Amino acid sequence: MAMFPRIAEQRMQEAAEDGLFDNLKGAGQPIPDLQSHDGLDAATRAGFRIMSEAGAVPFEVSLKRALNDARAALRDCRDAEARPSLMRKLADLEMRYAMTMEQRRRGR
Repeated sequence: MAMFPRIAEQRMQEAAEDGLFDNLKGAGQPIPDLQSHDGLDAATRAGFRIMSEAGAVPFEVSLKRALNDARAALRDCRDAEARPSLMRKLADLEMRYAMTMEQRRRGR
């Protein structure tokens, strides 16, 4: 490991031990997927943020979650007969997600 990552890791560990991260907003929550809104204009990102704060979920986000669930199900599947069905479902979700994101990029 290079020197800088080692020092950074050591400092983060020390800060965690000192309790400096205990009262941060979102402590104990999963880190949000910051990549999900790449390539979107500021107004669309702001709209997504407002929807998120209100508890609403954009279609793309729910599709992304379904994609992640399908990938996990395929990765964890040990049944050879179930894998083709899971692969079809994953391929369908990937295509739907790609089409949805393309429509968004084109402004539709």
